[in-house]
Amino acid sequence: MNILYIWDSDYPWDIRVDKICGALYGAGHTVHIAARNLKRLPVLEKISGITVNRMKTWNSSKINYALSFPFFLNPIWIRFVNFLVKKNSIDIIIVRDLPLAITGLLSGKKSGIPVIFDMAENYVELVRSIWNSRKFRGLNLFVRNPFLAKLVADYAIKRFDHVLVVIDEAAVVTHKAGIDPSYVSIVNNTPVLEVFNEQEKEINDEKLIKIRNRFSAIYVGGVTLGRGLQVLLEAMPSIIEKIPDFLFVVVGKGYATESLRETVKSKALEQNVEWCGWVDHKKIYSYISASKIGVIPGFATGHTNTTIPNKIFDYMGCGIPVVASDTVPVKRVVAAERCGLTFKSGDSTDLARAILSIHANPDDYGANGKRAVMEKYNWDVDSKRLIAAIDRFQSRTRISNTTQPH
Repeated sequence: MNILYIWDSDYPWDIRVDKICGALYGAGHTVHIAARNLKRLPVLEKISGITVNRMKTWNSSKINYALSFPFFLNPIWIRFVNFLVKKNSIDIIIVRDLPLAITGLLSGKKSGIPVIFDMAENYVELVRSIWNSRKFRGLNLFVRNPFLAKLVADYAIKRFDHVLVVIDEAAVVTHKAGIDPSYVSIVNNTPVLEVFNEQEKEINDEKLIKIRNRFSAIYVGGVTLGRGLQVLLEAMPSIIEKIPDFLFVVVGKGYATESLRETVKSKALEQNVEWCGWVDHKKIYSYISASKIGVIPGFATGHTNTTIPNKIFDYMGCGIPVVASDTVPVKRVVAAERCGLTFKSGDSTDLARAILSIHANPDDYGANGKRAVMEKYNWDVDSKRLIAAIDRFQSRTRISNTTQPH
């Protein structure tokens, strides 16, 4: 089939887009990506067999940003997607997340083809949590408005032919919205097993040497206040009292970096925090493997209780114990696989207790997590569920192709 994946940002790169489109291409489908183009890249490019179609750009960066903004009924996006569907004889559309959901539905209805919703995030809860912690301006007041997002979700989600979600708890959200469970497939953001063979074999990096030689707890991801890094900083004095060589390793970047650095300075923790900034994705696994614990300190919210961070599977696959806040999906996985300990969200004392417990008794947490990833929490398993969901539409599109010109 000819498949169009609608992605509301620049491409490359997004790991879920990459894995989904790569799996579909590997299964023999022709895959197109519709993408934004703030970086002013070529409007047409072939990447690993996948055709990337980018929006045309305008001379002014501000105009380019505004006109290509992925709000719910942007006529430029609607025209762009309709053009790609017709030009490439698209058989099926997959639309990522809520901002362009209606665009995908309108194009699918116009062309008489099925539309699948890739619900990588519980978008309504995501914007609600961001709305409560940050002030939005300009177009973000419109597209990041939780009330409007809820209206769009209520309208759109029941109209999709199938929905992909990342975790069981997200599937429950769709069921409550009135979707038949048979129209929902869980396609998790699990790692490709080959990435665990890409670790550096030699100790040739000063940061890696430092991380290996200390009792290091690593965090990988966006550096924002909602990720709970400040909770770990609050816990560090009591941790260092029992583990003097404790090192908090932060791999990633974000708006909260400077304020957190100030916190580190005010608490005189400079010798116990390693800021790594952005690290190439392939090298991240070397940093994780060099660490003793992987931490996920994010706050429990309506959003985090219905999604799961990729990093938990990266930590598990690298064979290190997980220490995470008690968000519903993460707590369920950690308990079921016995791959670490959880702590009460936002509670620095309980976080310190979890880290000190693993330091005193590492048990088999790391080995248990690695085994679980090798057996079930990996992309080999999830890509099969993805292909099965797409294959449901194979005969349907063949019939429509014989009756409807594109």
